[in-house]
Amino acid sequence: QTLLKDAILADNTVNEGTPDFSQPATTDEGVWTAEDNLGTSYYFRGAVTNNYVSFAGFYWRIIRINGDGSIRIIYDGTNAHANGESSTDRQTGTSAYNSSSNASYYVGYTYQTGAQRPSSQNSGTASVIKGVLDSWYSTNIAGKGLDDKVVSSPGFCNDRNTASGSNWVSSGTTFYYAAYGRLVSAKTPTLECSNTNDIYTTKVGLITADEVSMAGGVYGTSNSSYYLYTGQYYWTMSPSGFTSPGTARVFCVISTGNLSSHHVAYARGVRPVLNLSADVTLTGSGTQTDPYVVS
Repeated sequence: QTLLKDAILADNTVNEGTPDFSQPATTDEGVWTAEDNLGTSYYFRGAVTNNYVSFAGFYWRIIRINGDGSIRIIYDGTNAHANGESSTDRQTGTSAYNSSSNASYYVGYTYQTGAQRPSSQNSGTASVIKGVLDSWYSTNIAGKGLDDKVVSSPGFCNDRNTASGSNWVSSGTTFYYAAYGRLVSAKTPTLECSNTNDIYTTKVGLITADEVSMAGGVYGTSNSSYYLYTGQYYWTMSPSGFTSPGTARVFCVISTGNLSSHHVAYARGVRPVLNLSADVTLTGSGTQTDPYVVS
């Protein structure tokens, strides 16, 4: 049997250089590389058709090979959906990101009252969406005896650094997080997470807005062609800002396929993201009709 990482790299030519992140990726742009916290990552971009995975009775799309060789996948339904297909089946349901929005720390996957981020890694009060994801994972992955196929490293980045020129405040003043500066202004996404306390070493999380950008999504520009389009609104875990007089905001992918900044108390789609162990093996070719089947 073949390791999933080896199959992906054997089935794809890796592009050199860096794509133009200011433009949506509407065609199959294949696989590109970028550094993450653990090494070189290989990510899919555009209208790719060979990143389908069947695992735990669900279909998933491969976001990237992480720097440690694990494979990051995003939930894509109980059926295998074609690019461009609008379907609520491509998410597990909807949820608010957090129950309150009147302080900036509510952008946290976990949060500490009155603090920019919790004082230690994986600590703090769980957000609403973290509770929803943890419960889903317990039933649908661990409950099926598949917990050993999923790893908690490299973790999930909930980047609470601020944008250049923005000063963090708990409430009362508008400011922007670093992902807003990277993706709205500079169009320079990254897979690196600079603060350890923003990395959640959990078994389930959400996609980052930077990963959406690398896959082909652009803030404010529609894209119904790339593999992350679902025709629905769904959450990322990247904070975007805090707008006066009191709204914490996190990036969403919206129904037209582009990134947008949304109020954390709104109900939006939930698409669980997992990191499959580097040593998982498979059958299949990664297409919609012959997905990689994890064994």
